[in-house]
Amino acid sequence: MAFKRMTIDGFGQLELNNVAFRRDGRVEAQCALDATAFANVPAENGMLLAVDKLNGKIKFATDASLPIAINYSAEHLYDERALALKDFSLKPGEFYPRLGYLSVGETFTTNCVGYDSTEYADDTALDTALKAIATTAVYGGISANGAIALSATAPQAGPVLKVVKYTTMPDGQKAVKFQVLSV
Repeated sequence: MAFKRMTIDGFGQLELNNVAFRRDGRVEAQCALDATAFANVPAENGMLLAVDKLNGKIKFATDASLPIAINYSAEHLYDERALALKDFSLKPGEFYPRLGYLSVGETFTTNCVGYDSTEYADDTALDTALKAIATTAVYGGISANGAIALSATAPQAGPVLKVVKYTTMPDGQKAVKFQVLSV
């Protein structure tokens, strides 16, 4: 039993299809990345992360004890050789991340997803499951590493996302479009 990320080139990307948090103010942009949690892993767009407002920290969502939001930070690209959205991530001590609190019915597309190897053996098995969403549902939820965890069963803690389309990101990489069922 191991959590695997769907194979992508670079870091996670996010496309906000129909979300209201940018318009109605359900945004968190005043908490820093937790230096311990993100010591070896950067924060990527599309990650579901926990907001610890009391301590002013953004952490991995290991359970639903803290509010959970999606990372949609503005891309800052500092290397003229790496100017694609896939080249962006945040590390502790850089800019504060920008996260949006999701609501029921909202939709977004990301390639920042993963799966448990006991449920989907590899990317090929995941690909097969995602192509069959019209007959067999695939859900998304929190994971201990931030990537949205895909599963055939709805998560018991945190937001419940449903895969509504297997698609691509603007650069042609595989991606998943989600609809928020509950938060």
